[in-house]
Order: sequence, then C-alpha cells, then structure tokens
Amino acid sequence: MAAPVAKKVEGWKAKKWYQLVAPKVLGEGDIALIPASDDEHIINRIIKIPLKEITRDMSHAYTNVFLRVYEVREKKAYSKYIGHEIARELIGTMVRRKRDALLVVFPAKSKDGIDFTIKAIIITQNQCSGRQKTTLRKALIKMLQEKAASEDFGQFIQEVLFGKASAEMFEKLDGIIVPLKRIEIKKTELYEEFDVEEKKAEEAAPSETAPASA
Repeated sequence: MAAPVAKKVEGWKAKKWYQLVAPKVLGEGDIALIPASDDEHIINRIIKIPLKEITRDMSHAYTNVFLRVYEVREKKAYSKYIGHEIARELIGTMVRRKRDALLVVFPAKSKDGIDFTIKAIIITQNQCSGRQKTTLRKALIKMLQEKAASEDFGQFIQEVLFGKASAEMFEKLDGIIVPLKRIEIKKTELYEEFDVEEKKAEEAAPSETAPASA
C-alpha cells in the first residue's frame, strides 16, 4: 500500500510552481502560486480566484474572477481577464418574499472593440407587473450597453468588479419605474476568438451517426 503514496508524492515533487501575475485590469501584481508539470501545461489554463485574494478586501469575498494564462516567462504565468461571477449565496440574501428578481443576459461591446456577455439582476422592493418588468429589463440593457460602448474594456470591468457600475445603474433606475432594492452585475464573460473557431469546427465536422441501412 505504500507504493501508490510514494508515487503521488513524487508526482507533486516533479511539478513546477509558477507565479500567477494578475492582468492589467487588476494591477499586474503577483497573486498566487500554481503548479504545472511544464510550461505547455499551464498555457491557456483557466484560473478561478476570489477577488479578495487580489484586493485583500473582505468585501470582495463573494466575487470570483476567471483568468486565462496566455504566456509563461521565467516561471511567471501572465494572465488575462476573461470573466467574473458573484456567488449565488450573496444573490440569495438579497431576494425576499414579495420582491421580484429580474435576470437579464445580453451582449455588449466596449469602446476598444472587446465583445463580451453581461448577466445582471434587478431586485425590486415590491412585486411588479409584467409590463413594468419588461420596461425595467429593456432600460437596464440599454444603459449598460451604452456605458460599455463609451469605455475601454478594462475601465468598464474595474467599475463592475468594484461596484461602481451597479451603483450608477441603481441611481439612474431606482423609482423611475418602480422602487428598487438593488442592481447587481452578477457575471461577465469575455467572448474569445477561439470560441468561434471551435464552434465552426464542430459545425464542419462530419456526423458520427452510422448511415441507416437500406
């Protein structure tokens, strides 16, 4: 029984440790050590890390950021921001009886031409009609798309992660249609080029289904 344990220890000893470097939008500092057997096994790896580990601010404990390693130099793994997500636990604390939680998911494009997806939630003080819900959703989508289009991607994401964008949307929308409890941008996701390439490859691939017999 001792042999498998020894092999496992040797496996970890064989791994190299790389210093993960935050993207420019998050300050480009050293944020974590990550293991890999070699450089090739860390390129394109997606790292999920709590925002508080980068900012050292406990108020960011419920926000996770997703980083993709795009380059390795001298045991440093350089990353780019590809998205964020707020934990369900936090969203759950906001939703109460006799309130409505309206989810919107839509595409956006920044001033510098970066395509990405936004998922936001509107929480009302009271229940509202179907027409009011539709009006709220359309208003928030329009406002966030216009804001994204007026800012570089990095600036917009900073405002999302640190709460400025949500606060701005709340201030503009609260009480205009119905009283609101909160607006939260719960998720962003970068639209990456190889996502398109993979989809095209899947569509072009021949069907694996066996032909029907005559």
